[in-house]
Amino acid sequence: MIKNVIFDVGGVLLDWNPIELLEKMFDREKAVILKKNMMDTPYWAELDRGTLEIEEAVEIFSKDIPALKNDIRMALSSFIEYLPPISENVEILRKLYEKKYHLYVLSNFQLEAFDKALEKFDFFNYFNGMIVSARVKMIKPDREIYEHILREFDLIPEETVFFDDTIKNIETANETGIIGVHTPTSRELSDYYLNHLQ
Repeated sequence: MIKNVIFDVGGVLLDWNPIELLEKMFDREKAVILKKNMMDTPYWAELDRGTLEIEEAVEIFSKDIPALKNDIRMALSSFIEYLPPISENVEILRKLYEKKYHLYVLSNFQLEAFDKALEKFDFFNYFNGMIVSARVKMIKPDREIYEHILREFDLIPEETVFFDDTIKNIETANETGIIGVHTPTSRELSDYYLNHLQ
């Protein structure tokens, strides 16, 4: 019997599409350049892991495009303002809260951006606990972060379902005994809710 539900944030509760996000902030040409020099580099994951500070990242990302240094800084400090919630999934979160499920966040997220998200979106009030990669210096899909959330909140894996839009993250969840459900769109999450959590 499922008692605990874990949500990823980007791609599950907030609509994470890097190129569309950047196009809301800049023109198409600049958005493509910024995505290549920021999100598509291994340093982006280090921001999520909490091992790279924003100003350090600005220096790294602007090395090959120094003329865009201020744009990079703005993107890093402001992108949360341009991320819309995925309303269908947030509504399911609300229903699960009303049904008294224990709700948790497990997300790869930059610390400053996540703090801004907490202020901006009141649906975070539904959660019993949150594990954010930059806070714990661990990152999905590494197994240690899944083991950490199980220990931190005393969760039984077989009683716990995890929604994430990235298949590698789901595979590691399943390896730990958590019921991982791949939710690249709201349809998959809705189907699982209707069939297993009603």
